[in-house]
Amino acid sequence: MIKRIVFLLLPLVLLLARPAFCVNENGNVLHLTLGDPIESEMGQLGQAFKAFVEERSHGTVTVEITYGGRGPGEDEAFQFHRVQTGKLDMAFGGVANLEPMVNPLGVLTLPYLFSNLEEVVRGTTGEAARLLNSYAENAGLRILAWTYCGFRNISNSKRSITNLNDLHGLRIRVPQSLVMLETYRALGAIPSPIDWNMTWNALKNNEVDGQCYDYNGFRAMKFHEAGQKYITEMHYLYLLQPLVISQQVFERMHPAMQAILLEAGRHVQELSLHYQEEMSTKVKEELQKEGVQISTLTDEAAWRKLAREKVWPRVARHMGGTEVINAYLKAAGLPLWQ
Repeated sequence: MIKRIVFLLLPLVLLLARPAFCVNENGNVLHLTLGDPIESEMGQLGQAFKAFVEERSHGTVTVEITYGGRGPGEDEAFQFHRVQTGKLDMAFGGVANLEPMVNPLGVLTLPYLFSNLEEVVRGTTGEAARLLNSYAENAGLRILAWTYCGFRNISNSKRSITNLNDLHGLRIRVPQSLVMLETYRALGAIPSPIDWNMTWNALKNNEVDGQCYDYNGFRAMKFHEAGQKYITEMHYLYLLQPLVISQQVFERMHPAMQAILLEAGRHVQELSLHYQEEMSTKVKEELQKEGVQISTLTDEAAWRKLAREKVWPRVARHMGGTEVINAYLKAAGLPLWQ
């Protein structure tokens, strides 16, 4: 009789051995919205995040992904706002679209903040990452991962850009970021805030002349099919794309589920580094074969000087002042701003 009872209870014991995840009011489904299409770097990393969470939760939690791109739909900034208010579980997009909700994160959009990838990684891990996440948490968000997409290159349909004079007067699409608006004004361009999902059409219809994105994103968005014939390599801004979750949603979760999401974020962040190193050169070569002309700057020192002297003072107050900027620079192991 005892053996029979043990036999009957065994399936229940095994079931209870797995954490009973209930992630939100919809049950065991997490909704994640991405700003880019599935074939993009963001899309591939979103798939990796989904696979990791579903495997580690033993299939008890499902991640449903909605992809963005050039078609109709809400902008990345709108999706980040939905996450902030708890109407959406998670979103994945450019930090410049998160900055309007978390002003101190604008420090990551300061022109010529980073010189190389090593500085970028140092500025998004360890003490620097904890500081950035504290800003996000104060705004109702939690950063699960920082992903690395390369320095933003300027593309346009008019001419090759090799110096500051070449940029003068070009209409460049930017997100709703005060820092990026001020940067392009200082550099002599005409910045035009346009929702990300409307950018392809704006380029195709000559509403703007150009935009700025990394090689992988440029290819995934098919901007060369929208008339973007010229790309200029530069180092004014590194493209960071955070994966964020609503703090409300996160705090309601079982601790075991929280641990899985944090681990999944670290997994995706590491993957993005490998993906960037592997794909950027390959995609650049493919774009050149398809007729895109790629150039470099002959006077980038002048760009850096102009940005540091004119843009940083103009936008410092927006992100909390000199103290906030220097607190981040110190955490990231970068020289303080005098």
